[in-house]
Amino acid sequence: MTVIGIVINRFSPHLLQRARLDVIDKPLRVVPPPAGTQVTPVALPQCPAEWVVFPTARQSDRVIVYFHGSALVTLGLNSHRRFVGKLSQETGARVFNVGYRLAPQARLEDAVSDGLDAYRYVMSLGFSADRIVLAGDSAGGMVAAGTALAARDSGLPVPAGQALMSPLTSSDMGLKYRALKDHRDVMFPFMTVKFLYDVFGTVNGTRAAPVMPSEADLHGLGPFLLQVGTHEMLLNDTLTLADRLRAHGVPVWVQQWHKAMHMFQLGFDVNPDALRAVEEVAMFIRHLTTAPEKNSA
Repeated sequence: MTVIGIVINRFSPHLLQRARLDVIDKPLRVVPPPAGTQVTPVALPQCPAEWVVFPTARQSDRVIVYFHGSALVTLGLNSHRRFVGKLSQETGARVFNVGYRLAPQARLEDAVSDGLDAYRYVMSLGFSADRIVLAGDSAGGMVAAGTALAARDSGLPVPAGQALMSPLTSSDMGLKYRALKDHRDVMFPFMTVKFLYDVFGTVNGTRAAPVMPSEADLHGLGPFLLQVGTHEMLLNDTLTLADRLRAHGVPVWVQQWHKAMHMFQLGFDVNPDALRAVEEVAMFIRHLTTAPEKNSA
Protein backbone atom coordinates (compact mmCIF):
# COMPACT_ATOMS: atom_id res chain seq x y z
CA MET A 1 0.00 0.00 0.00
CA THR A 2 2.87 2.37 0.76
CA VAL A 3 4.33 1.79 -2.71
CA ILE A 4 0.96 2.59 -4.30
CA GLY A 5 0.74 5.74 -2.20
CA ILE A 6 4.23 6.83 -3.25
CA VAL A 7 3.33 6.38 -6.92
CA ILE A 8 0.06 8.33 -6.57
CA ASN A 9 1.83 11.07 -4.65
CA ARG A 10 4.48 11.41 -7.35
CA PHE A 11 2.11 11.82 -10.26
CA SER A 12 -1.13 13.12 -8.67
CA PRO A 13 -0.36 14.43 -5.17
CA HIS A 14 -3.63 16.37 -5.05
CA LEU A 15 -5.56 13.09 -4.97
CA LEU A 16 -4.03 12.10 -1.65
CA GLN A 17 -4.60 15.55 -0.17
CA ARG A 18 -8.32 15.18 -0.89
CA ALA A 19 -8.63 11.58 0.25
CA ARG A 20 -10.71 10.35 3.17
CA LEU A 21 -8.62 7.69 4.86
CA ASP A 22 -10.65 7.20 8.03
CA VAL A 23 -13.18 4.81 6.48
CA ILE A 24 -11.67 1.85 8.33
CA ASP A 25 -13.20 3.17 11.55
CA LYS A 26 -16.81 2.79 10.38
CA PRO A 27 -17.06 -1.03 10.34
CA LEU A 28 -15.40 -1.14 13.76
CA ARG A 29 -18.56 0.25 15.34
CA VAL A 30 -19.72 -3.37 15.72
CA VAL A 31 -16.96 -4.04 18.29
CA PRO A 32 -18.72 -3.78 21.67
CA PRO A 33 -17.32 -2.08 24.75
CA PRO A 34 -17.18 -4.10 27.99
CA ALA A 35 -20.62 -5.28 29.12
CA GLY A 36 -22.68 -2.59 30.80
CA THR A 37 -20.54 0.29 29.54
CA GLN A 38 -22.54 3.44 28.82
CA VAL A 39 -21.65 5.38 25.66
CA THR A 40 -22.94 8.95 25.29
CA PRO A 41 -22.13 10.99 22.15
CA VAL A 42 -20.97 14.61 22.52
CA ALA A 43 -20.48 17.23 19.80
CA LEU A 44 -17.39 19.37 20.33
CA PRO A 45 -16.95 22.56 18.25
CA GLN A 46 -14.95 20.84 15.49
CA CYS A 47 -15.12 17.09 16.10
CA PRO A 48 -17.18 14.31 17.68
CA ALA A 49 -16.49 12.82 21.09
CA GLU A 50 -18.19 10.48 23.51
CA TRP A 51 -18.35 9.53 27.14
CA VAL A 52 -17.44 5.87 27.67
CA VAL A 53 -18.24 4.92 31.25
CA PHE A 54 -18.12 1.51 32.93
CA PRO A 55 -20.91 0.97 35.51
CA THR A 56 -18.57 1.32 38.50
CA ALA A 57 -17.35 4.72 37.20
CA ARG A 58 -20.69 6.47 36.72
CA GLN A 59 -20.39 8.55 39.87
CA SER A 60 -16.65 9.13 39.58
CA ASP A 61 -15.13 12.61 39.77
CA ARG A 62 -12.11 11.40 37.76
CA VAL A 63 -11.80 11.63 33.97
CA ILE A 64 -9.44 10.24 31.35
CA VAL A 65 -9.44 12.32 28.16
CA TYR A 66 -8.37 9.81 25.51
CA PHE A 67 -6.89 10.33 22.03
CA HIS A 68 -6.90 7.30 19.74
CA GLY A 69 -3.98 6.21 17.60
CA SER A 70 -4.39 7.17 13.98
CA ALA A 71 -1.13 7.18 11.98
CA LEU A 72 -2.27 10.80 11.51
CA VAL A 73 -4.98 9.78 9.04
CA THR A 74 -7.30 6.99 10.21
CA LEU A 75 -9.23 5.16 12.97
CA GLY A 76 -11.48 6.98 15.43
CA LEU A 77 -14.01 6.58 18.22
CA ASN A 78 -15.14 3.13 17.09
CA SER A 79 -11.67 1.60 16.86
CA HIS A 80 -10.81 2.40 20.47
CA ARG A 81 -14.19 2.25 22.22
CA ARG A 82 -13.61 -1.21 23.67
CA PHE A 83 -10.13 -0.26 24.83
CA VAL A 84 -11.20 2.94 26.57
CA GLY A 85 -14.11 1.05 28.10
CA LYS A 86 -11.54 -1.29 29.61
CA LEU A 87 -9.63 1.72 30.93
CA SER A 88 -12.83 2.96 32.57
CA GLN A 89 -13.36 -0.47 34.11
CA GLU A 90 -9.79 -0.75 35.43
CA THR A 91 -9.45 2.82 36.71
CA GLY A 92 -12.96 3.50 37.97
CA ALA A 93 -12.80 6.76 35.99
CA ARG A 94 -15.00 8.11 33.24
CA VAL A 95 -13.37 8.26 29.81
CA PHE A 96 -13.93 11.08 27.34
CA ASN A 97 -13.05 9.59 23.95
CA VAL A 98 -12.09 12.30 21.43
CA GLY A 99 -12.51 11.89 17.66
CA TYR A 100 -10.05 14.64 16.75
CA ARG A 101 -9.69 15.83 13.16
CA LEU A 102 -7.35 13.88 10.90
CA ALA A 103 -5.09 14.59 7.96
CA PRO A 104 -5.29 15.33 5.11
CA GLN A 105 -8.45 17.37 5.77
CA ALA A 106 -6.89 18.88 8.89
CA ARG A 107 -3.45 19.83 10.17
CA LEU A 108 -1.75 18.32 13.18
CA GLU A 109 -2.30 21.62 14.96
CA ASP A 110 -6.05 21.20 14.39
CA ALA A 111 -5.96 17.88 16.25
CA VAL A 112 -4.34 19.59 19.25
CA SER A 113 -6.94 22.36 19.04
CA ASP A 114 -9.63 19.68 19.25
CA GLY A 115 -7.84 18.23 22.26
CA LEU A 116 -7.87 21.60 23.98
CA ASP A 117 -11.59 21.95 23.22
CA ALA A 118 -12.15 18.54 24.82
CA TYR A 119 -10.17 19.49 27.91
CA ARG A 120 -12.03 22.78 28.28
CA TYR A 121 -15.35 20.96 27.87
CA VAL A 122 -14.59 18.43 30.58
CA MET A 123 -13.48 21.18 32.95
CA SER A 124 -16.62 23.20 32.15
CA LEU A 125 -18.67 20.35 33.59
CA GLY A 126 -17.02 20.87 36.95
CA PHE A 127 -14.27 18.25 36.81
CA SER A 128 -11.08 19.48 38.45
CA ALA A 129 -7.78 19.45 36.55
CA ASP A 130 -6.16 17.41 39.31
CA ARG A 131 -8.70 14.66 38.60
CA ILE A 132 -8.11 14.64 34.82
CA VAL A 133 -5.46 12.58 33.01
CA LEU A 134 -4.74 12.87 29.29
CA ALA A 135 -3.98 9.57 27.57
CA GLY A 136 -3.37 8.34 24.05
CA ASP A 137 -1.53 5.91 21.84
CA SER A 138 0.71 6.40 18.81
CA ALA A 139 -0.25 9.67 17.07
CA GLY A 140 -2.87 10.10 19.78
CA GLY A 141 -0.04 10.22 22.29
CA MET A 142 1.34 13.19 20.39
CA VAL A 143 -2.09 14.86 20.55
CA ALA A 144 -2.37 14.17 24.29
CA ALA A 145 1.03 15.71 25.03
CA GLY A 146 0.28 18.62 22.69
CA THR A 147 -3.01 19.22 24.48
CA ALA A 148 -1.28 19.37 27.86
CA LEU A 149 1.16 21.94 26.45
CA ALA A 150 -1.68 23.94 24.90
CA ALA A 151 -3.56 23.96 28.21
CA ARG A 152 -0.48 25.25 30.01
CA ASP A 153 0.17 27.92 27.39
CA SER A 154 -3.49 29.01 27.51
CA GLY A 155 -3.27 29.65 31.23
CA LEU A 156 -5.46 26.69 32.16
CA PRO A 157 -4.61 24.41 35.08
CA VAL A 158 -2.57 21.53 33.68
CA PRO A 159 -4.00 18.01 33.96
CA ALA A 160 -2.85 15.68 36.72
CA GLY A 161 -0.69 13.76 34.28
CA GLN A 162 -0.36 11.96 30.98
CA ALA A 163 -0.30 8.25 30.09
CA LEU A 164 1.10 7.66 26.61
CA MET A 165 1.45 4.33 24.82
CA SER A 166 3.92 4.03 21.93
CA PRO A 167 3.69 7.79 21.34
CA LEU A 168 4.81 9.62 18.22
CA THR A 169 6.82 12.47 19.74
CA SER A 170 9.45 13.64 17.25
CA SER A 171 9.75 14.73 13.63
CA ASP A 172 13.26 13.23 13.50
CA MET A 173 13.06 10.29 11.10
CA GLY A 174 16.59 9.29 12.11
CA LEU A 175 15.30 8.27 15.53
CA LYS A 176 12.83 5.92 13.93
CA TYR A 177 15.32 4.49 11.44
CA ARG A 178 17.86 3.74 14.19
CA ALA A 179 15.20 2.01 16.29
CA LEU A 180 14.83 -0.55 13.50
CA LYS A 181 18.55 -1.26 13.17
CA ASP A 182 18.31 -4.50 15.12
CA HIS A 183 14.57 -5.27 15.07
CA ARG A 184 11.81 -5.22 12.48
CA ASP A 185 8.57 -3.42 13.32
CA VAL A 186 5.85 -5.84 12.17
CA MET A 187 3.20 -3.11 12.05
CA PHE A 188 4.94 -0.02 10.68
CA PRO A 189 7.83 -0.27 8.20
CA PHE A 190 10.02 2.83 8.25
CA MET A 191 9.00 3.90 4.74
CA THR A 192 5.32 3.83 5.71
CA VAL A 193 5.76 6.25 8.59
CA LYS A 194 8.09 8.50 6.59
CA PHE A 195 5.56 8.56 3.76
CA LEU A 196 2.67 9.44 6.09
CA TYR A 197 4.63 12.20 7.80
CA ASP A 198 6.04 13.71 4.60
CA VAL A 199 2.79 13.59 2.63
CA PHE A 200 0.29 14.47 5.36
CA GLY A 201 2.36 16.05 8.13
CA THR A 202 4.24 18.56 5.96
CA VAL A 203 2.20 18.25 2.72
CA ASN A 204 5.26 17.20 0.72
CA GLY A 205 7.46 19.79 2.34
CA THR A 206 5.20 22.75 1.54
CA ARG A 207 4.13 23.23 5.16
CA ALA A 208 6.39 23.77 8.15
CA ALA A 209 6.64 20.76 10.41
CA PRO A 210 4.69 21.27 13.64
CA VAL A 211 6.54 21.48 16.93
CA MET A 212 6.46 17.96 18.34
CA PRO A 213 6.44 17.15 22.07
CA SER A 214 10.12 16.15 22.20
CA GLU A 215 11.02 19.49 20.60
CA ALA A 216 8.89 21.65 22.93
CA ASP A 217 9.44 23.35 26.27
CA LEU A 218 7.95 20.79 28.65
CA HIS A 219 8.23 22.60 31.97
CA GLY A 220 5.28 22.69 34.33
CA LEU A 221 3.52 19.54 33.14
CA GLY A 222 2.23 16.77 35.38
CA PRO A 223 3.88 13.33 35.58
CA PHE A 224 4.07 11.02 32.55
CA LEU A 225 3.82 7.26 32.15
CA LEU A 226 5.32 6.07 28.86
CA GLN A 227 4.88 2.52 27.56
CA VAL A 228 6.62 1.18 24.45
CA GLY A 229 7.62 -2.13 22.90
CA THR A 230 11.31 -2.93 22.46
CA HIS A 231 10.77 -4.02 18.85
CA GLU A 232 8.87 -1.03 17.48
CA MET A 233 9.89 1.97 15.46
CA LEU A 234 8.72 4.53 18.01
CA LEU A 235 10.99 3.17 20.76
CA ASN A 236 13.46 6.05 20.38
CA ASP A 237 10.62 8.59 20.18
CA THR A 238 9.53 7.41 23.61
CA LEU A 239 13.01 7.40 25.13
CA THR A 240 13.81 10.83 23.70
CA LEU A 241 10.63 12.29 25.18
CA ALA A 242 11.54 10.75 28.54
CA ASP A 243 14.97 12.39 28.43
CA ARG A 244 13.44 15.74 27.56
CA LEU A 245 10.88 15.48 30.35
CA ARG A 246 13.61 14.76 32.90
CA ALA A 247 15.62 17.72 31.59
CA HIS A 248 12.61 19.96 32.26
CA GLY A 249 12.01 18.57 35.74
CA VAL A 250 8.88 16.59 34.86
CA PRO A 251 8.49 13.20 36.61
CA VAL A 252 8.39 10.35 34.11
CA TRP A 253 8.15 6.57 34.29
CA VAL A 254 9.12 4.47 31.27
CA GLN A 255 8.04 0.87 30.74
CA GLN A 256 9.67 -1.09 27.90
CA TRP A 257 7.79 -4.25 27.03
CA HIS A 258 10.06 -6.99 25.68
CA LYS A 259 9.44 -7.84 22.00
CA ALA A 260 6.04 -6.13 22.11
CA MET A 261 4.61 -4.73 18.88
CA HIS A 262 3.24 -1.25 18.37
CA MET A 263 0.18 -0.58 20.54
CA PHE A 264 0.02 -4.17 21.77
CA GLN A 265 -2.22 -2.99 24.61
CA LEU A 266 -5.23 -3.14 22.29
CA GLY A 267 -5.01 -6.93 22.50
CA PHE A 268 -5.86 -7.05 26.21
CA ASP A 269 -8.62 -9.62 25.57
CA VAL A 270 -6.15 -12.28 24.41
CA ASN A 271 -2.65 -11.15 25.42
CA PRO A 272 -1.70 -11.41 29.12
CA ASP A 273 1.10 -8.87 28.68
CA ALA A 274 -1.34 -6.43 27.09
CA LEU A 275 -3.74 -6.83 30.01
CA ARG A 276 -0.89 -6.30 32.47
CA ALA A 277 0.14 -3.15 30.60
CA VAL A 278 -3.41 -1.80 30.81
CA GLU A 279 -3.41 -2.55 34.53
CA GLU A 280 -0.14 -0.59 34.88
CA VAL A 281 -1.73 2.38 33.11
CA ALA A 282 -4.74 2.11 35.40
CA MET A 283 -2.55 1.98 38.50
CA PHE A 284 -0.71 5.13 37.37
CA ILE A 285 -3.96 6.99 36.72
CA ARG A 286 -5.50 5.93 40.03
CA HIS A 287 -2.36 7.05 41.85
CA LEU A 288 -2.43 10.50 40.23
CA THR A 289 -6.12 11.17 40.66
CA THR A 290 -7.06 9.64 44.00
CA ALA A 291 -7.60 12.32 46.62
CA PRO A 292 -5.47 11.90 49.76
CA GLU A 293 -7.36 10.90 52.85
CA LYS A 294 -8.03 13.72 55.28
CA ASN A 295 -6.98 13.30 58.89
CA SER A 296 -9.96 12.99 61.18
CA ALA A 297 -10.33 15.66 63.86
